Parts: sequence; structure tokens; C-alpha cells
Amino acid sequence: MKPLGPDEAWARAEAFFQGDLLRAEVFLHRYALRDLEGRWLEPTPEFMWRRLARTMARVEKDRKTWERRFEDLLADFRFVPGGRILFGAGNPRSATLFNCYFIPIQADSIYGITRWMFEAAKTYGMGGGVGTNADVLRPRGAKVRNAGLESSGAVSFMEVFSTLTGVMGASGGRRGALMITLRVDHPDVLEFITAKSDPERRHIRNANISVRVSDAFMEALAHDGRVRLWFRTPHETIERVIPARQIWQALIESAWASAEPGVLFWDQVVRRSTTQYNGMEVQGVNVCGEVPMEPYGACNLGSIHLAAFVRAPFTDRADLDWDRLAETVYGAVRFLDDVIDVGAPRHPLRAQRRASERSRRVGLGIMGLADCMVMLNVVYGSPECIRWVDRILAFVKEVAYQASSDLAREKGPFPAFDAREHEKSPYIQELPAFIRRGLRTHGLRNCALMAIAPTGSISILAGTSSGIEPIFALRYLRHVAGQAYQVEHPLVRQYRQMYGASRPLPPAFVTAHQIDPESRVELQAVAQRHVDQSISSTVNLPEETPVSTVERLYWKAWELGCKGITVFREGSRASVVEPLYAERGVYRVETEPPLGVCVVCEAPQVSRR
Repeated sequence: MKPLGPDEAWARAEAFFQGDLLRAEVFLHRYALRDLEGRWLEPTPEFMWRRLARTMARVEKDRKTWERRFEDLLADFRFVPGGRILFGAGNPRSATLFNCYFIPIQADSIYGITRWMFEAAKTYGMGGGVGTNADVLRPRGAKVRNAGLESSGAVSFMEVFSTLTGVMGASGGRRGALMITLRVDHPDVLEFITAKSDPERRHIRNANISVRVSDAFMEALAHDGRVRLWFRTPHETIERVIPARQIWQALIESAWASAEPGVLFWDQVVRRSTTQYNGMEVQGVNVCGEVPMEPYGACNLGSIHLAAFVRAPFTDRADLDWDRLAETVYGAVRFLDDVIDVGAPRHPLRAQRRASERSRRVGLGIMGLADCMVMLNVVYGSPECIRWVDRILAFVKEVAYQASSDLAREKGPFPAFDAREHEKSPYIQELPAFIRRGLRTHGLRNCALMAIAPTGSISILAGTSSGIEPIFALRYLRHVAGQAYQVEHPLVRQYRQMYGASRPLPPAFVTAHQIDPESRVELQAVAQRHVDQSISSTVNLPEETPVSTVERLYWKAWELGCKGITVFREGSRASVVEPLYAERGVYRVETEPPLGVCVVCEAPQVSRR
């Protein structure tokens, strides 16, 4: 197609999205293909879908058949690949097709730290985000054998890593994004917890942070016990014992005050992992936490748009088109598996390519859950909603695993596959018997299959709610690329087109601040039973929420088997969404998310000021 000027591209995009300027803006400025001069080649998503289908079908034997099938799979946003795939597939620019990577710090040394910085910089340069662990770095005050006398500690190097992330994302293109985690018994854990709220640590602004909490810590906390903080160097062992309550109190107070750090229940992550063998053992997570993975592992994401499968919406006959949903899940697994081969030459590092090809990890998730519930006349967070979540994700899980088993029969299992070791995972043991029989007979094409990402920008593109989150607001003002857009949630327009503008919205149109936060945790826990990797979700809390509520939610998340939890209390951070007329439920959304949110997974956690 010939390059288009901005006026023509805008006119065609606006017509496709039926006057929804925000969706047109997100499409044109984030995902539409441009030539190397910056001129648009794709004025509407149909061109993008054709490009994606053609690119992924290249690795299929019957290219023409799969090109047609993939284009149908993508049509009307029934399946939406991750943002890196939308942008990078078939793009002449040097861009990875994988949203995030886990890059370990190889050693507690100048070489280990600078090697990490080089590898992270290369990854940022090709559009990937980075997760890492600071555990390997010796704590503040540890002895060193160079010109200094003692270490400045793990947190001091976090500032360096964050600065690198900011610099690499400052060129006007895609922002860099970083997740740093620390184990709960590292001697610097208290400094880590308060690092982002410390005025003297103001440079740790381009990173998410999370504490990896163990079951042993939670048990010590339950019994008002103490925790041994420890670190070994070649020259000494550093240790001290402090009350578990001291760490816990700092953790929940910081989360209440500033929405960070998040918590990863690491023993649950490891216990339910499907990859604890053959060098695939999970060591860290991606930027938003929904993909625990091995060193140099990559997250290869895509989401099923659940609301697209509702038949007879807003009526007593509303239900899902289960056959169409199964067909879409089945095709999505194959699409994401093909991304691994198409994207192999585009990994920033050889180690990333080796890890991806060895495990063939994919992360199929969902979005539009809240919209789906509204269309089914179900109140988000209600017991009926949680039953629907259980049913839907059990269905998606079983179809996805069947698809991966069938792909293994056709193309071979992932290279590191070992049936006996894979079946040791409690998650695998809970799969239906017919899937486990297929696993033993044919293997699996992918070491792990499901992960629920935030889907911030791609859910705007699809005109639906993000991930498994509730609808945040029905009306708001959003600033994107210097423009302000008055936005009404697309589902409101759809309802009014059916029933007229004068008819009141039904009770199912609830928003985040109308939902009991404990039901949010219960919903996440039910979803987690069916997800072999993890879930990125944030519990929104009113400004007047006490610290004790945050503590109760964290306890509940651990007890119910969640792999992690994040909360966001209104007013705890510079807002992304601001009410223009609070009594009317109208909000303003700032151009950029607050520092530290999941910019790679493109999901700002929203709040009112």
C-alpha cells in the first residue's frame, strides 16, 4: 500500500472505529505499520490483521490456509496478540516480538552488574521490558576487596538500573520498563521496601518493585515469630534476626502509602510451576508479574476477547458461543507458537532465543471479562460472577492444553520436554484425564500456556475492559499524544444503541470502586487455579481505606493460593485518572501512567486524585 498522509490515515481510522477517536489514536500511534520515514501504511486494523496473518503463516507448511485462518482469528479483535507482536510482526524496524524478558544478574561483581546493564540496554533498544532479581547483590555494609571498604548495598544498584531504564526509553519511542524483586530474607529487605518512597532514592522511578515472600515467612508471621536475614559472600556470612512483623508492617504500610512494592508468594509460584526441571526452573518474573520464568525467558502474550463471544447480550438469553470460543482458543495457541519461530531472529540476545526455543513458552490470557459479565447481566465480583470465571477459564485451559498436545503430535514437543517430570507439577496433575493421556502420548508443544496480562492499550484498541479487571469508569477524559479525548466506555454505547439513551443502565454496569475488594481477591484466586503461570491484577481501594484492609487482603491472597497481589489506594500516587465532575462519575486520564506502573504490558493502574 502507498504511504498515507496524516489526514487520510486519520479519516480512515476514525471511520473504522465509528468516531471513537481514542481507539483510532491508540491504533495509529502504537500499532499501525509505518514506513521508515514515519508515514502510515496501515490506516485501519484490517491491514494490520492481514500483515500479522501473513507473517505468522510463513512458518506453516500450508501457508495460504493458515493465513486465511489467522486473519479470521484476528478479525473483530476476537483474539488480540500482545502489543510487541502487533507492532513488530512484518515491521522492517529492529523490534522484538516479545513483551518482556527475565535477565539475571550473573554475579555479585562489577562484571556481573555491567553485563546485566549491557544485556538490559540491548533488550530495551529492541522494545522489550526486563525483570530481574537483586538477591545476588550483597547488602549494605558487606566487605569488599576493592578500593572501597564496604558495599553500598543492593538498593544503590537499583538506582543505576532504573536510570538506565529511563535513559533507554527517553528517545520518544517505547518507554523502557523494569521489574526488580528481592527475597524477603535478604538483609536489605527493609531498605528495599521503602526505597521508592524515600526522597533520597527518588531515582528509582523507572522500575516496578516486588518482594518475593516465602511460606516460611508467612508462617513465622502467623505465630508472631522472627525471621533470619542472611547473605553469604566469599569472605563472610551476614545475618541477623528480626521480627517477621517488622517486615510485614513496612510492606503493607508502603503498599498503602504508595502502591508498592507488590508481593509475590514465591513458594506458590514454584509449587504450581510446570517447568521445574531441565534448566527451566523459574527464577523471576516479567515486568507486570504474570509470567514467572527461567533465566533469559521471554513472555509471548495474547488475549482472548471474551465479550466478543456473548450471544444475545443484555437479555435473559445471554450466553457464550462456546464453540466459537473453543475454535478461537485453539487457533490462538497455534498463532502464539508460530510467534516463537517467526520472532526467533528478533531476540536482542542469543541466550533469549535459546531459552525461548527450548521451552516454547506462551502466555494466552483473556481480556474483556468485566464487559462479558455486564453483557451476561452478572455483577462483577458477585458469587455468580466467580462461578462464571471458574467455568470460562476451566474451558479455556482445557482447549489450550488440547491444542498444545495436538501441535506436539504434528510438530513435536518443546525440546526440553520430559513427560515424567512435567507430570510432577500439581497443576498438571489436576488437568482432566484425557489431557494427561495426550501429554504422555504426544507431549506438549509449549512448557506453559496461560498467563493473564493487564492488556491496557490493546484492550482500548479492542474497545473492551482490560484483563480480568473491572470497568474502572464509564466516562472520563483521557490525554494521549498531546490530545484530550472525552471517553465513554464502549459498552455503554452498545447498550444505548440497543435500548435507547433514556433507558437507565442495568445494575451489572458496576465500576471498580463499587466492588468489594475481598471479592476481587476471591476472583483472582479462582482464576489462578486454571492459569499455569500467573495473573497481573490490581485491587483498587478508596482513599479512606485503612492499612488494616491492605493487611487483610494480603493474608487472604496467600491463604487462597494467589501467586501475587498488588493494591492501589486512591490518592497514594499521582493519578492517571482524575474526576472532572466526581458526582457524575467523570474522570480525567493523564497522558502517561505514574512512574513504576506496567508500561510494557501497557496497563496503568488508575486512581482518582
